[in-house]
Amino acid sequence: MIRKTTNGDISDEEFNAILKPFLDNYDEYIESYVMPEVVAYYIANSYYRNAMYEGSFLQHYNSAKDLINMFGEDQEKVKAEVYKLLRVKYALLIVNENPLEFKKIEY
Repeated sequence: MIRKTTNGDISDEEFNAILKPFLDNYDEYIESYVMPEVVAYYIANSYYRNAMYEGSFLQHYNSAKDLINMFGEDQEKVKAEVYKLLRVKYALLIVNENPLEFKKIEY
């Protein structure tokens, strides 16, 4: 479901009932699945390419975390993969990009 945009602030009740559980779930997903993979890849890739400088785990962790905010990425490449993931993994087909609209896929 896509919520309609309003010009006003949302209520505390709406935030606590709808947005906070979503944000908590998103944070848990990033912390459990995305960041461990990103940090491990960063450390291993820099080590095997002889690009790792001496430093603590925390320094390398923070470097990997900083670099996750990519600039200059191939947006069309990422977009194609997002479309594919939404379709295959989440059963959603994007039917319009602006505003973003979906069709649920029934398998």
